[in-house]
Amino acid sequence: MSLNIKREVIADGVAFSEIVDKKIKTSVLKIKFITELSEKDAPLNSMAAMLIGSSNSRIRSYSEMSDKLNALYGSSLYTDTSKSGDCQFISFTADCIDNRFALESEDILGQLLDIAHDCIFSPNVNENGFDSTEFELKRRELIESIQAEINNKRGYALLNSQKHIFKDEPCSYPQYGTVENAQKITPQEVYDAFRRLIKTAVTEIYFVSASENPSVKERFRKAFSAVERCPQTPKLRTVSPLKHEICYASDTVEMKQSKVIMAFKTSSEDRNACTVVSRMFGGTTFSRLFTNVREKMSLCYYCSAGYIYSKGTMLVDSGVEKENTEKLTAEIINQLNALKNGDFTDEELLDTKLYMINSVKSVNDSPNQIINWYFSSYCTGEMLSPEEYTERIMAVTREEVTEAAKSFEPDTVYVMEAAEGSQAEEEDFDE
Repeated sequence: MSLNIKREVIADGVAFSEIVDKKIKTSVLKIKFITELSEKDAPLNSMAAMLIGSSNSRIRSYSEMSDKLNALYGSSLYTDTSKSGDCQFISFTADCIDNRFALESEDILGQLLDIAHDCIFSPNVNENGFDSTEFELKRRELIESIQAEINNKRGYALLNSQKHIFKDEPCSYPQYGTVENAQKITPQEVYDAFRRLIKTAVTEIYFVSASENPSVKERFRKAFSAVERCPQTPKLRTVSPLKHEICYASDTVEMKQSKVIMAFKTSSEDRNACTVVSRMFGGTTFSRLFTNVREKMSLCYYCSAGYIYSKGTMLVDSGVEKENTEKLTAEIINQLNALKNGDFTDEELLDTKLYMINSVKSVNDSPNQIINWYFSSYCTGEMLSPEEYTERIMAVTREEVTEAAKSFEPDTVYVMEAAEGSQAEEEDFDE
């Protein structure tokens, strides 16, 4: 069943979406700041996100914040940083139990929104920028997060491959920045970056609850209207150009198995067909790459594919013994050629579609899933409900799948080779 969703522009470059579902037992507010990903600002924005989630001008430390939230029936407030294509997303989330479950009609939501408002519009700062004690704690946490990325070899390979796949494009930059940049930044630089974010970032606000609450929208309309806004609209979709020649790149890392990342680029505008192609190719446990390359031919430990619509790029991600690298890349090409030639059954196509629509059936089960769904829809430029998405996917024809597959051309082959004799710990082999 479709949800009751209302989206309204409440300030320059700021939109508020209220989503009402009577079965929901919590109230969730999520504010998404959207800005262009840049090497310089990535660590500054990441630090700012961490700091506004831990304290504000009235609640001066993370421990005090934790005590206050616990007193509000275990409410939570958290932030995160992510990237999609050439954009960086700074997310601020606050959630609490619905007021109808509070004792003595206590206004839990109102108190939590007061805290959230202060975190964003009255942060914990002084004449030198963000509070130095909180700043150092969060800087250490940011650096540890960046350094920890190397421990997840699969993710680390994907991260490094993007430097070559999207060379000279914002998407090539890591979402948290580098350790070197994080070590250099100051509390004042981070505060200046946060003020720029408040003034210039396109902002999407989502509020999910069991009943309408106009006061939440009015609160943020008033707050953002008081800011001298000059929004800079980033491009949510920038198709990455196909290289004139296939780029081959490699690194050597202490680990047991090598990683191979292959990028295929397309200029096709048929998002649904391209997504179906990526799922048929390597997005399920019955996909071409899984059943043929992994199971039948035993060429790799895992092999999957995913389509990045914002960049018009399909990535194939695999773990392999070093001596099988060339065989693996050749067979991946063979399997894609089979799809281009229409060498797939109607049953394969139907099973893939059913798998895709089954994965969205749980979207309405939680506020955060609902928000993530509609924010993703916003990023594609087409606000579709799960029901509308299901109809679109089921309508994709085998001819459209074949044409979409033909549009994908090889762009980059990146290999993260296992160092000779390496005894480094390795992640699980299965997908």
